[in-house]
Amino acid sequence: MRRFSWRSPWIILVGIILLGAVLRFWGLGYNSFVADEFLDINSSYGYAQTGEWKAWDFNHGRPSEVNINQARDERANIYKWQVAQLFSFLPPTEAVARSISALWGVFSIVAMFLAGWMFSGKKTVGLFAAFLFAVSVSGLEFDRKLRMYAMFFPVFLLMSVSLFGLYEREYKGKVRALRIFWDKTELNALYLLPLVVFGFLSFQTHQLWINIVPMFGAYVAAMILLAWYRKESAADKYMATAGLGLALALVAWTVAPDRVKALFGALVFFDNHYSYFRYVVRDFAHPLIAAGLFALGAWHLAKKLGREKEALWLLVSALVPLAMAVWFWRRNEGQQYIFFAQSFMGILVATGGYALVGFLREEFSGRWKRVTAVSIATLALLVPNYGYFLAENNTYHETSSGSNPNYRKVFSYFKDKRAQDDVLITRNFRNYYWSGENVTVYDFGGELSETKFSLEELQDIMARHPKGWFIASGNDTDYVASTAERFIEGNMERMSDSRLRGDIVVYRWDTTSGQ
Repeated sequence: MRRFSWRSPWIILVGIILLGAVLRFWGLGYNSFVADEFLDINSSYGYAQTGEWKAWDFNHGRPSEVNINQARDERANIYKWQVAQLFSFLPPTEAVARSISALWGVFSIVAMFLAGWMFSGKKTVGLFAAFLFAVSVSGLEFDRKLRMYAMFFPVFLLMSVSLFGLYEREYKGKVRALRIFWDKTELNALYLLPLVVFGFLSFQTHQLWINIVPMFGAYVAAMILLAWYRKESAADKYMATAGLGLALALVAWTVAPDRVKALFGALVFFDNHYSYFRYVVRDFAHPLIAAGLFALGAWHLAKKLGREKEALWLLVSALVPLAMAVWFWRRNEGQQYIFFAQSFMGILVATGGYALVGFLREEFSGRWKRVTAVSIATLALLVPNYGYFLAENNTYHETSSGSNPNYRKVFSYFKDKRAQDDVLITRNFRNYYWSGENVTVYDFGGELSETKFSLEELQDIMARHPKGWFIASGNDTDYVASTAERFIEGNMERMSDSRLRGDIVVYRWDTTSGQ
């Protein structure tokens, strides 16, 4: 019988998974919902109650009568369906709703281990990659939110792993049909089923799945250019792939030019979204540490481990989406849009850590037997961004100085202080926090709004309702006309309370008392 050892990679992996699970589930419901989490709790609970993808109105306890954004309600159904299943036997609390993301986050740790192991051939690289994601700042933030990005991260990574395996891994098995398929096409059919499965999941989860196309195209182009640089003949597979890709693009342009134009309409050439560079390195203690280990990992994988194709695949998978985000995507900048590509960077950083430990072991093991353990421990302490856990505001606690208001506290104040006939002017999609109040709500703003909430609309509401409230967070004011803002500031009472802290304003009017 094999002797038990704490140094077994499988025991270490279990420890990393447990660490990641604790970090993801600890205090999962402490912070209130923010931003698009409200949209997902509304549509998930609406589906749980009705079997249809329609937002739930918690205020009145019924499906919403206002179609705020039907396309948004139906988006990422494959993720929100899982959330909805929990509500058949658990209450719709913040912790319950976010637990699906936390579970996908734990799965992501396993996926990082498998991907790191496959690309490098080293379990140690897989373990370090898994550890880096277990304590990842961006990983923890998305795995502790009610958003589909927690699911998209591992399924996109595994789709990429499967595509690389299909395209580049030689079939060495003994199944005759698979051997013939490899001999005829140079494609490993063992990876076909997982590619279909994870490709389907990626497609159903988020539109960002389309990034696999420029990533794969860049890889094929790089392989052809590399052959030309070395004065070698490019393999038929790469030339055939490039030719097929161009042919498909021509057919698409001929058959569906409007769709192709719409696709390019999502791009803006040479925009400057440089904040994405900051996003991709926030998991690490210092950008130079991240950049140094990233470069070292790519070099070591290609030159020392003899895995040039794997190194190139990881490089284009990390850098192409980053370049697209910085210069070409026509969308607001946000960590969520680059999160999926950080997996590839993490694997290369982990490979760089493996290379550094190997160098130190070769240089000092003759004089110091514990150099390997000490160097691994040092990297584990110095590479991740542990300062995040000590920050005043993070995914575990949010103070009044944080960027997100505590809507739970804000609307608990409103519920405590409002009179029976008071009306509410606010963003109605946050009605989760005034559940069961049956208050009359006047909604404003949103991504589909073509006009701002005007002074005329405000005065009309106040003329019909002598008492009411206006509640808006910082970005809500983008949907309010400046004249209405000035009128609110000059003619309503701004409320002050310990629960009303952060980037939010709460006003009240009462014309019956002369306010």
